Amino acid sequence: MIISKSNPVSLQIQDRLLLTQSGSTKHTYHLSLDIRNTPITFKVGDSIGIYAQNDPVLVQHLISAMRADKDAPIIDPRSGAEMSLWDFLSRKANLSRITSSFLKLFYAYETAHDKKNELHRLLQTENKPLLSQFLSTHDPLDLIKEYQGTQTPLQELCAQFGPLLPRFYSIASSPKAHPDRLDLTVALSTFTHSGEQRFGVASHFLCHLATPRQTPIPSYIQSTPHFTLPEDGSTPIIMVGPGTGVAPYRAFLQERLATHATGKNWLFFGERNRESDYFYKEYWEELVRTNKLELDLAFSRDQKEKIYVQHRMQAKAKQLWDWLQEGAYFYVCGDAHHMAKAVEATLVQIAEAQGQMSEEAARAYVKSLRTEKRYLADVY
Repeated sequence: MIISKSNPVSLQIQDRLLLTQSGSTKHTYHLSLDIRNTPITFKVGDSIGIYAQNDPVLVQHLISAMRADKDAPIIDPRSGAEMSLWDFLSRKANLSRITSSFLKLFYAYETAHDKKNELHRLLQTENKPLLSQFLSTHDPLDLIKEYQGTQTPLQELCAQFGPLLPRFYSIASSPKAHPDRLDLTVALSTFTHSGEQRFGVASHFLCHLATPRQTPIPSYIQSTPHFTLPEDGSTPIIMVGPGTGVAPYRAFLQERLATHATGKNWLFFGERNRESDYFYKEYWEELVRTNKLELDLAFSRDQKEKIYVQHRMQAKAKQLWDWLQEGAYFYVCGDAHHMAKAVEATLVQIAEAQGQMSEEAARAYVKSLRTEKRYLADVY
C-alpha cells in the first residue's frame, strides 16, 4: 500500500500528555501515534498530514441553522460519494471560510427584498473592499443564520463549502529510536468568533475529540527533503525553535543519539514561562548533563523585558559564529511571520559584528549559508 494525500492510512493515538503546567496561558500536548503494523515510513524532519474532523458542536449548530436532518443524503461534490449531511460537514467541509459563491447562491434564492438588496450590494464590482471585509469576518454559520429564511436547496448549499484540507505537524521522534510510534507536539489553537470560543480544527480534534486507541486518524507523511540532518554525523548543528517549533529537534537529537553521531548539538528554545511552558525539560536537561547538548532558554514573560530566542543568540554571538566557521548547520522552525524574520536579522547582525563585515556582506554570507543548504528553515 502506497500512502499518499489521496490514500491516507488510519492511525490511532497511543498516548496523549499535557505538556504545559497549571498557570500556563496555553495548552500544548505531546501525542504518540501508533504506527505498528502500518506501512508508514519517515525520516527526521518530515511532517505528517492529518485529516481532522470538525467540532461536533459546530456541526450541530450548522445543521440546526439549515433546518435540516443530520441523516439527509448528500453527494460530496469532490468525490461524488454519497454520505449523510452529518458526515459531510464533519469530515469533508471547511466550516470556517465563505466565498462569494455562497452569497451568489443565497442571492439566487432570496425572496425578501431587503435581504436580496443587501446581497446585491455586496456582490457589486465597485464594492470589492466591502465584500472582502464581509468574507473575512463571517463564516458559513453566520451566513446561514442571517439568511435562514432563504429556501436554498441543501445539496446546492453543501456544494459551496470548500474542502477540509489536511493540517501538517512536524514529527517529534526518530524512527531509529522509536520505530513503533510517531510523536507530535501540538498546541491547542483557540479564538473567539461572534462572542463564542472556537478551536483550531486539527488541534481540537487531536487534543480533545479523538479517543486514544479508538478514533481513526487518516494520515500521510509529507516529506521535507530540505529540512533534515546533515549526512555527516560529525557536523555541528544549531537549532532554533520556540514553542512547538522545537518538535523536529527532539527527533534530530533522538536520531543523533541512536546513530552515535559525534557532532555537537546546540538548542535555542523559547516559550512564555519557565514554570508552566518548559516542554520536554527532563529530556533536554539530561542531554545537557551528559554533554550531548548545549542549551539556551528564552522565557519571554518571566521578566519585565521580553526575552526571545534571538536575544539569546545575540548574547552568544561569538560562540555561534565560531560554530558556523566550523561548518555548523543552522536550523529555524516555527512562526514565519515574526520569529523567523527576527532570527535571520540577528544572524546577519552576528555575521556583521563577528565577521567584521559590512551589512551587505553579512546579508550575502547568510544567503550563502542558504545556498550551501546549511541554513534550513521549516516555518509556517
